[in-house]
Amino acid sequence: MWKWKKEDGIFSVKKYASQEQAAKIGYIHDELSALKKPFVLPIIPTTQKGYIIQPWFENSRAVSYKDKKDRLATYTLLKRMHGTRRKIEWEKSPFLYPFNLISKWQARYFKVSEIVPFIESYIGYNQTKLLLHYGEIALSEIRPFSLKNLTLLHGDVVHHNFLVRDDTYKMIDFDLAVLGPKEMEFILWIHRVLPEMDYNIELFLNEFPELEKIMSKYKEAIMYPNELYREWLYAFALPEERKQKFINQLIPYTNKALTNWPILCYNLSQL
Repeated sequence: MWKWKKEDGIFSVKKYASQEQAAKIGYIHDELSALKKPFVLPIIPTTQKGYIIQPWFENSRAVSYKDKKDRLATYTLLKRMHGTRRKIEWEKSPFLYPFNLISKWQARYFKVSEIVPFIESYIGYNQTKLLLHYGEIALSEIRPFSLKNLTLLHGDVVHHNFLVRDDTYKMIDFDLAVLGPKEMEFILWIHRVLPEMDYNIELFLNEFPELEKIMSKYKEAIMYPNELYREWLYAFALPEERKQKFINQLIPYTNKALTNWPILCYNLSQL
């Protein structure tokens, strides 16, 4: 993706590996842009196949999940997007397919198991054992997700896929969009938000009481250390010249998470 400056404005330009992927993004944006007060940026028509051109959301910033206002705003956007199933028949789209999150998590767990010596070299045997143990327990007890009431899921709710400017919030980068139950995406969002709230379940539920039912029903999914697994796999794949700098930040993040995990699991068990 790159920034394109023209006489009539500034645009973002992204080239996709396939025309089908670009068509998927175009389809999602067309549907969401037709809503009242759309929360996505429009797509500029182009004859260049495989390209997506959008106006640059100038003077915007990525949200911070440390910020309560940003947390509330992103939650509201996700609710709005999931609620579009009542107006848009996403399941009839030729571009969107149901997503099996548990299968992905199982595969991710096994990939982490394969790089145990690498992780141990940075955080030690005991911490690495705990890291695997928490995932193994969660996967053995996790409740399957319902395949009813499927809707559009963004698929990548990292903070920088939400932009804000003058209290106007937008969602970007629907590359990983899929079909699924809303509960699935809220769990992935909770995984992103909780570390920024020091894993404080009480504080989290004070802000988002509507999510207590989901957290209670899918508590094992909340306990799965998804963020830690993804980051360590990413670290393993980094080139050597970038690896150490990233790991220097990942080690304290991991140690903090593993320290808080028993308390998190206990508090979830009380729901």
